[in-house]
Amino acid sequence: MSDAPSAFLKHLGEILKEASAKELMPRFRKLASGDVIAKPSKEDPTDLVTVADRAAEAFLAEHLRDLLPGSLVVGEEAVAADQRLLLQLDGSAPVWLIDPLDGTRYFAAGEPPFGPMVALVERGEILAAAIHLPLADELFLAERNLGTYFNGARVRASDDDAPAPRGALFSRFMPEALSRQLTARQAAHRREDAPPCAAHVYPRLARGLSDYAVYYRLLPWDHAPGALILREAGGVSRHPTGQNYSVSPRREPLLITRSESVWQRVSSELFG
Repeated sequence: MSDAPSAFLKHLGEILKEASAKELMPRFRKLASGDVIAKPSKEDPTDLVTVADRAAEAFLAEHLRDLLPGSLVVGEEAVAADQRLLLQLDGSAPVWLIDPLDGTRYFAAGEPPFGPMVALVERGEILAAAIHLPLADELFLAERNLGTYFNGARVRASDDDAPAPRGALFSRFMPEALSRQLTARQAAHRREDAPPCAAHVYPRLARGLSDYAVYYRLLPWDHAPGALILREAGGVSRHPTGQNYSVSPRREPLLITRSESVWQRVSSELFG
């Protein structure tokens, strides 16, 4: 593996940073009341979107198509308007998954964390990914079989044992019985009250700053970028059944950890 990202990956990172600089940060803490729009769904009646989300998605869609001619785009906000766009993930063309502003609620409240995330997927395989956290100017890049990079330098998560695992349980969309079970079993761990922002959580695991997290609602733009960044840093994104994360939208537990040994231990203690 190289000690520096490829030219393709560097260009991808530049596009994300430019989206943050041009579309997100000029609007941060400057949103008018009409710039925050309700986006209710049956599952999440309090969901919302901002003009920054939509502007960043349009910017990223245009520039990512230029980066890889012939590629398609599946963006969070476009899918909110037309669910059929998800069918493009089943085809043979490369597809950019875009979350233009992960952490929209925090952005709308004028607080961190938030940032754009993208992943390149082809025939179900995640080939490249990028996450940018603009307030800290932290850029995470990953390419399949070529490693993970934090601000241009190779990074690997710690594979040390975790005598008292430290992690977050995001139970908002879980069935009540499963949430109660996991909450009770997590009592033996050091619980992190981390914000449920994948752009924040996955990079922390990739850097070895946390041990694990558990998710349930698995929208592909929320998890595909972080899954590759974590895996290429030596971490794990896997269901309790033993199946590795894939980009198919689903609702089932996903345990993400900084190492294989942590995954085995936490999986046994939470789901065994």
